[in-house]
Amino acid sequence: MKMWADLFRAGRLKLKHHFYKESATFQDSCNFIRNAGHFEDSRLLLNHVCADLREMYPNGVHTHCCGSGGGHGLMAEYKQKRLATAKAKAEAIRATGAEVAVVACHNCEDGIRDGLKTHEVPAQVHLFSNYLAEAVDLD
Repeated sequence: MKMWADLFRAGRLKLKHHFYKESATFQDSCNFIRNAGHFEDSRLLLNHVCADLREMYPNGVHTHCCGSGGGHGLMAEYKQKRLATAKAKAEAIRATGAEVAVVACHNCEDGIRDGLKTHEVPAQVHLFSNYLAEAVDLD
């Protein structure tokens, strides 16, 4: 995330302004936001490529966990607890009304996708790197 933001700030990465028209929100993952502090980097990039970026609350270091941290998403014995934990995140996404939840972490991608399905929140999940890559301006 930092590399994308640094290149964008330096003018070495061109991104299509408001390339995405559907409403989107961003999952502040433990790894990228709580531990690495990339809150501003993520917002800089997403606000540029999204015409309708909706902030989820709580956010930043105060966000709810997706429930799949530490690889719990892969452990069958934790499935019911993980899905119960995912409810808070699913409801936070529902409250934004966003059509897309952008995530930077593969654990979050799986956890949020499962949580949205289980708790019947009609939003798609897109991985941050793929999402930005689609908006790269190659001209």
